[in-house]
Amino acid sequence: MDRRRGALIGALLAKAMIQTFGKGLFAAGVRPTTAGAIATIAGAALWVALATWKGLPVSTTHAIVGSITGVAVLAYGAVGVKWSALLTRVASPLLLSPIVSLTLTIVVLKAWAAVSPDRGVDCICAEPQSAAAITPQGDGSIAVFPVLPQIQVSTCNAESRTSPGISLNHLHWMTSGATSFARGLNDAPKMVALLLAAAALTGDGTATPLRYFALVAVGIMAGSWIGGRRVTEVLARKVTRMDHREGFVANLITAILVASGATLGLPMSTTHVASGAIIGVATRQSAGVNRKVIWDMLLAWIVTLPFAALFGMTAFFLATRLGLR
Repeated sequence: MDRRRGALIGALLAKAMIQTFGKGLFAAGVRPTTAGAIATIAGAALWVALATWKGLPVSTTHAIVGSITGVAVLAYGAVGVKWSALLTRVASPLLLSPIVSLTLTIVVLKAWAAVSPDRGVDCICAEPQSAAAITPQGDGSIAVFPVLPQIQVSTCNAESRTSPGISLNHLHWMTSGATSFARGLNDAPKMVALLLAAAALTGDGTATPLRYFALVAVGIMAGSWIGGRRVTEVLARKVTRMDHREGFVANLITAILVASGATLGLPMSTTHVASGAIIGVATRQSAGVNRKVIWDMLLAWIVTLPFAALFGMTAFFLATRLGLR
């Protein structure tokens, strides 16, 4: 649900991302073709679907970039790609954001441990305290007047608390929702940019961006529910085990970085940023990182660009053979 809302709100907040993935990556004078737009979408979608089915946490953004580049070179020539924009506006944030995420996660967890080393304290509890005002009277007696109860706020352990409170478990779920929201905000504009290009070429003037955002939002939600569980298993359990404090920090940093990049038009991979944060968590644990899983993830990241490009180019070749231009 949060991914769908994030995708829809992307229509308002992520216009810079639409510009980046619309005409921002093509050289001046290049006019995208219908076959090119459809092949780009197909190439990215096929690779992400295949990788997700295999449980590999690949980046949708990487797949889109790879597919766009491969199709553009085949359809418009190497000069048709604005390589400087691809490097500064796309490649740089994609490469740097996981490193920033990892570093921030380590710093925040280290600072938190210094301030609150007791990991058993994981809840802020609020307990009402009854109170009364005592006023001496002229005849020597006293009058007791009830006043509004005072709220005593304290830290405690969530399992042993006896009063209402907000625990790290609650906050962890909230930042999980924020991360899903940020992913929708980040991913939907890229796909909408491709859909807008295809619609413009086919003369569909009735479709509005909001309609496309709604379509993409439904697709993101359905795809995550149907095929994303294997990837969730890898990130949630196979890299390292996390408690609610660590999960809260990893999700919070991921949500902030990805949402900021979406609004500024700087594409980041939610998968890569989250993976960087999770690896940052693992570096502070005695068990350490599951190196085999990390290697498999890195290998999937490396092959995404060429494979998505190959899938996109193949789709373009087939589209042109079917008569699309």
